[in-house]
Amino acid sequence: MKKIIISQRLGATCAVVIEGGEVSAIYSARDTEPKLVGNIYKGRVENFLPGMQAAFVDIGRDKNVFLQFSAKQKFSVGQSVLIQIDKDETLTKGARATLNISLAGRLMIFLPTLGYIGVSNKIQGDERLRLHKLAKKIRPKDTGIIIRTAAQGCDEDSLLDDLANLQELWTKILERHSKRKPPALLHSDNDLIDKLLRNDVAADTEIIVDNVKLYRRLVELVSHVKLYDGSSPIFEAFGVTNELASINQRELFLPSGGQIVIDKTEALTAIDVNTSKFIGHNDFDETILKTNLEAAELILKQLRLRDLGGIIIVDFIDMDSTAHKKTLMNFLRERAALDRNKVKIVDMTPLGLVEITRHSS
Repeated sequence: MKKIIISQRLGATCAVVIEGGEVSAIYSARDTEPKLVGNIYKGRVENFLPGMQAAFVDIGRDKNVFLQFSAKQKFSVGQSVLIQIDKDETLTKGARATLNISLAGRLMIFLPTLGYIGVSNKIQGDERLRLHKLAKKIRPKDTGIIIRTAAQGCDEDSLLDDLANLQELWTKILERHSKRKPPALLHSDNDLIDKLLRNDVAADTEIIVDNVKLYRRLVELVSHVKLYDGSSPIFEAFGVTNELASINQRELFLPSGGQIVIDKTEALTAIDVNTSKFIGHNDFDETILKTNLEAAELILKQLRLRDLGGIIIVDFIDMDSTAHKKTLMNFLRERAALDRNKVKIVDMTPLGLVEITRHSS
């Protein structure tokens, strides 16, 4: 059974998802530091970048957001535009936005401005074909639907219910758009509890919380909710404090004594692997392979726990054996498939660096 442990204290919420006895995801949010990704705005075009088919759009924050568009789309300075944030702002850059709106439900993602049908890559075979046919059948004209992994085994009525909720939300967004002057926030997708309920809670999921107000909110929405009243902090009681601490550490040690070092920049995340204190006992090449495999397992786990996205470059320990390189790459691809988000193991460069891309939540 999946468990979700939630602590809500002093303006911050932290949730730890436990599956099969291991931490599979960690989410955190502060009331004073909301993320922008997923938010929908009525923005105002401030200026253009000639030749790049891009514009800067005012959404009411200190930094304008960057918007790219196709050659067929025409805008003018001062014009209002309906956009959704798809990449958060940094210390030096504004957020990035898209004109292609997407609204996530539990079973599907509704695309009100795109005529597209898709099914999660994690659903295969006859079930994939069945759900694709259902999506094609229920999709409103000139809109799109992407069926999520959680829809596996669901019937048409369940999909229709999810679609109806998303269509209702889209109608409300359009109503706000018609009434408000830019810049204006039309919809926020950053309530951590809403995301948990949508993405991680199944019928048999057990939720334990340490906040009475949050408990009252959840008990009206889902089953199997408990209020924690122990004397020790909730994460300590459930033995997940070390996992929580790991997501803020630059250096992490491997079971064998090896080490990984994680450095995040605005452009990419760089991860270095080294043997550290581990020298093995017999075969040096086998020692390197063992360290690299342990590192691969930990790296993919940390990508999930930290929700790292974009480009990730991993400098594994050099291996001379072609067979060992193939073993490592196969292992990475096999384990990456377990991530709920889309992860692509691109390849190993001539310099021995492994390129990974991941879509963050």
